[in-house]
Amino acid sequence: MWQLNSASGFYKAPVCKCILGASFLSSVLINFPLSQYRHLCVYDYSLIVEKHQLWRLITARVAFLDVKDLMIGSILFYYFRTFERRYGSRKFFAQLIGFFLFGSALELCAVHICKLLQFNMVPLPSGPLCFIYPLFVPYFMDIPRIELGNVLGIPMTGKSFQYFLGLQVASGSLETIIVAVCGIISGILWRKNFLKIQQLIVIPNTVASIVYKVFGRFIESAEPKDSVLPMGATLELQRQERMDQIEQQVLLQSIRDQGPLYNPNQGAAYNPNQNGPGLFGALNDEIPYADLDEGLRHRNVPAPDPPSDEQIQQLVDMGFTEERVRRALLMSHNDLNNATNFLLQESL
Repeated sequence: MWQLNSASGFYKAPVCKCILGASFLSSVLINFPLSQYRHLCVYDYSLIVEKHQLWRLITARVAFLDVKDLMIGSILFYYFRTFERRYGSRKFFAQLIGFFLFGSALELCAVHICKLLQFNMVPLPSGPLCFIYPLFVPYFMDIPRIELGNVLGIPMTGKSFQYFLGLQVASGSLETIIVAVCGIISGILWRKNFLKIQQLIVIPNTVASIVYKVFGRFIESAEPKDSVLPMGATLELQRQERMDQIEQQVLLQSIRDQGPLYNPNQGAAYNPNQNGPGLFGALNDEIPYADLDEGLRHRNVPAPDPPSDEQIQQLVDMGFTEERVRRALLMSHNDLNNATNFLLQESL
């Protein structure tokens, strides 16, 4: 139903593209045609600690041995690619290294404690879960919460689906709970810069430049072109889209009732429908942010405070253009949740 401009695919997310592609391919190979090598990817504490097979800490992260974990983990990692766009590929890759170090140490310590308490332990789940669960920390802290409704009295937001997927994997067994909890703790430790880890793990510009020159043509994704998705094929989707349109029309009508906007380029009142019909009128025809602000001042309506750089960056990181973000924040009086809903509705 919604079109997120420049938010699809792996545009500006080459690290996520490589990790997800390599993990998916290796998981398929290990589970089917090359199943005789599955033992190399088993995350077994006794083999790592007692037999000093430290290389398993790496091979156990390469492939998922459980098909359910493969599907859900791939979906979650794809969702979290927005953090690579926000931080940049170098910083994001350094962050993943930190997650790996913290997560491996915590997981081994947790299994050791469980063995001391005489729990019957099996190998921990394989796959890059040590990269996925730590990203729930910035996801919880930094991504705006947009309430969509209630189910049995439980508020549902735009983030509920991702949390549900994470719980689906974590609730499988004691071992998956350990991996999930250790991952979240790893994310907190990285965020708090424990042991100055963010200064210790840095990808040099030279290394990043060499990797880009060698592999850039293979891992870089082109910027997606804007496209308009068709109306829903079912009556229920069409009904929901119509209700969203009516809600948006009411919002815009309340704005128009305040009086016509002044167009500083023409020196006269600005007709919001002069560029043609449509749900958003001239708003869909890219009214400049400065013109909207000038129009508000001309009709003696106090202009809102300019949006903060942090608010703008949060919405830009969700895939919207800066001009649309500024306009949405202006129309919503810098309310981040309303601006997000406004941008989503604008893409209908």
